[in-house]
Amino acid sequence: MQLTPDMADSFGDWLERDLIQHGLVSARPELADAMVPDEHRPLLRILRPGAGMLIVARVIEGAAARWVIGVPGESSPTLLDAESPDDAVAIVLAALDRSSRGRHGDSPADTPG
Repeated sequence: MQLTPDMADSFGDWLERDLIQHGLVSARPELADAMVPDEHRPLLRILRPGAGMLIVARVIEGAAARWVIGVPGESSPTLLDAESPDDAVAIVLAALDRSSRGRHGDSPADTPG
């Protein structure tokens, strides 16, 4: 059996989703239990009790595909584009840091010294 171009692209999307998941766990081991990979598509849900769920999804528009991170907001979610799996990891970590500061007050790094 040979892979068609569509099959190869799809397989690559799943590999990238796994790279994102492993990158997040490497940076923050406590996220391992908070992530729920979708069984049917390259999508990752990151559960944040009391702060909503982050979603990392592969989006295909025409011939272009990209990773999009959905960050819950008060009135509507913010959608952030990632240029690569590493970029997606950085965006998710920054969003988690922002939500953590929002729940626990300003971090010491935010306080003028």
